[in-house]
Amino acid sequence: MIKQIYAVCFCAAILLGLVACTQKSSSVAGAYPPKAGPNSDIATGALGGAVIGGVTGAGIAAAAGSNPLVGGAIGAGVGAGLGTWVGYEKQQEQYKRLVAEGLRVIELGDIVEITIPSDKLFYPNEANLTYAGLPILADILSFINSYGPVTINVSAHGDTTGTLMHSLELTQMQAQAVMTYFWAHGKPLDQMNFYGMDHQEPIADQDTAKGEYFNRRIEIMFWRKQKSSVNAN
Repeated sequence: MIKQIYAVCFCAAILLGLVACTQKSSSVAGAYPPKAGPNSDIATGALGGAVIGGVTGAGIAAAAGSNPLVGGAIGAGVGAGLGTWVGYEKQQEQYKRLVAEGLRVIELGDIVEITIPSDKLFYPNEANLTYAGLPILADILSFINSYGPVTINVSAHGDTTGTLMHSLELTQMQAQAVMTYFWAHGKPLDQMNFYGMDHQEPIADQDTAKGEYFNRRIEIMFWRKQKSSVNAN
């Protein structure tokens, strides 16, 4: 009877695993994406893998006449490792998607920086997000969420068009627009900052149209939140 129960659990675990692997979030290009939670895909994958692996391991152990607790522990460890690998693979897919969209993604130790040409998110000299830019921000947010809880800095950079005051005000509003999008999709305000950098930090030739295209940019820098240490004394 016990073996039959664990056999049923084993089949249920396989079914749950298949469902978890096939579920994907969907969004329509140009539409405002649904609210996204700040959960880490890697952490979620590890937890789900541990649960499925534990049940599966217990079932196999019972069927083989071994201690189901030992089998469950072994299965949980294997499942957690598999879940972590699946989460990492998903994160790499998200990274490749961002690069394919013309974004630059650089990892500097614990810090990740994403650079987006402003023209992909805003019309020239405007601070309202375009409909075409919303799916890009959705992909960026999904990538950020895969790292778990993070601190985010959003800075906007402009070109030499107009006065310095105009460029400063415009970049401040653009950076705030991106941060507001993140906030509307689950990121806490107290974990984000935004900065308008006008055109004082160019990365390309300011005398050519191509150079100014790259100078008009949004830089999103984020890093994992540090766990607060508790003094044992």
